[in-house]
Amino acid sequence: MKIEECQIYEIVKNNLPVGFTLVDEGGMIIDFNSQAEVITGYQKSEVLGQSHLEILHGTTDTETCPLFRFALDKKQQTAAVETNIKQKSGEIITIVASIAPIFDEDQTFVGGIELFRDITEIKKLERERKNILPMFAHDMKNPVITVSGFLSRLLSGRLGSLTEPQLNYLHIMKDELTKVEDLISDFLEFSRFEATEYKPLKSAFNIEEAINQQIEIIRPDADKKDIRISFEFPDNFVPVISVDGKMIERVIANLFDNTIKYSPYNSSITIKITDWNLEVLIQVIDTGIGISAEHLPYIFDAFYRVSRDSEGSGLGLSIAKAIIGAHGGKIWVKSTPGEGSTFSFTLPKGER
Repeated sequence: MKIEECQIYEIVKNNLPVGFTLVDEGGMIIDFNSQAEVITGYQKSEVLGQSHLEILHGTTDTETCPLFRFALDKKQQTAAVETNIKQKSGEIITIVASIAPIFDEDQTFVGGIELFRDITEIKKLERERKNILPMFAHDMKNPVITVSGFLSRLLSGRLGSLTEPQLNYLHIMKDELTKVEDLISDFLEFSRFEATEYKPLKSAFNIEEAINQQIEIIRPDADKKDIRISFEFPDNFVPVISVDGKMIERVIANLFDNTIKYSPYNSSITIKITDWNLEVLIQVIDTGIGISAEHLPYIFDAFYRVSRDSEGSGLGLSIAKAIIGAHGGKIWVKSTPGEGSTFSFTLPKGER
């Protein structure tokens, strides 16, 4: 049985799970599938011969339409471009579109194709998620600080003496409130990064000195577990780079804390700096429990925890990735269960 090309075209077009519109070289609509009708509210008969730009974008400005901007003007294809279109009802919706120019057998340009789907609800959920996190954290912060202040006054003895059991309970409450404060701070900082508000405040920063300071900070916890720490860096290495020092210290501290937490007793940790010409590579290598392959792809995702028993917000590595990315660097991990993990990140030495 021979199937004609036109039949194949109709079958594929009408069974696409996305909207499909075909325009000629002037941007006039010459085909429109059923999914496009569902998304836009227009019937095919209403749009054929009409300007794609005017009927779906309500304007003559070609810059507002990716189909014109890429396929018709530049003769280029592109994918996953977000834009707004107007439905027949007048409602503005957000779509994500893939665009391609069309050429005939003689390579003469004859029009363009747009495949698109409605992501209005997805974008709405994204906005709500981004708004609710900082609002939730901000509204919690003031009551927590207030309660913590009253507990400190009680513990100071200014309001009268307390029994030993009462003091023990209050210390436990104070410690737990401190954990909540830390979680709230993580939530607020994460929401700032997610909203792309973070811009590194770069200045001269001695990465070698910062690592040495962080090693001394974690040494008491390492000594409790008989963990040996070594620090390796190349001879004649110039350790001063241009970064946001406070934020990079946070990345280092987070990686060091995780390494100590998940390293077994009587193990070792190695911190290495490698000079990569225009970049510097920092690695934190442990001989701990490692991370299984099923978790590795998600280890830098927000709120992701390898174990349900893990403490913290699950935001530390996500924030670290945002900080390193904002500096133009990269961060990654390699791990083998039972053998250990290596967390690595790069930073440009100067402005980028």
